[in-house]
Amino acid sequence: MDRHAVEDYFRKNPPSNRVDVKELLDRCERAVQRHAREDAWLAAKAYALDRARQWQAEWGAPASERFVTNEVCHELAWELQHHEPAVEAGAEEHLVGRLVKESLPDDAWVVIRDWVLALAKAEEHDAWREIVDFTDHRARHIIDKEKMTLESNWEEDHQYSVIAAHVARILARDYSLHAHPR
Repeated sequence: MDRHAVEDYFRKNPPSNRVDVKELLDRCERAVQRHAREDAWLAAKAYALDRARQWQAEWGAPASERFVTNEVCHELAWELQHHEPAVEAGAEEHLVGRLVKESLPDDAWVVIRDWVLALAKAEEHDAWREIVDFTDHRARHIIDKEKMTLESNWEEDHQYSVIAAHVARILARDYSLHAHPR
């Protein structure tokens, strides 16, 4: 169901509580887009933190920070591409807000609910593609910002697993900043 179908429904079945339908749908659309994008970035953050814990628990061989950062960003992007979250039925109230649901009769909410889910799925899919691309191209920024080197030795802080976990935590922080851009 798309927005035009929802508008047609409200033209045929106007709400009795004097709701401005255009304003309501505009507000819903903005809220769904914002929440779906936020949810996607937060899902990527959770995934990156989980991978950081996994890498931290592994034994690692000596490796250069630059090599590991490039590899981790590329690998994590590939993994994220294959672990896209799905918008689940039941998330509608979270996506538009409780006040919208309470301001509509049940039959109108059913119509909006289907539109909200479709809109959220499309928005989250677009955000996820952006996250994968962001992750795949983030290595150079991390290397420059963290002043990472090509040095490789047996010291604990130059082990592949330690560096990989560190890079994953940096990515998780970046994802969080994208989820809440203020």
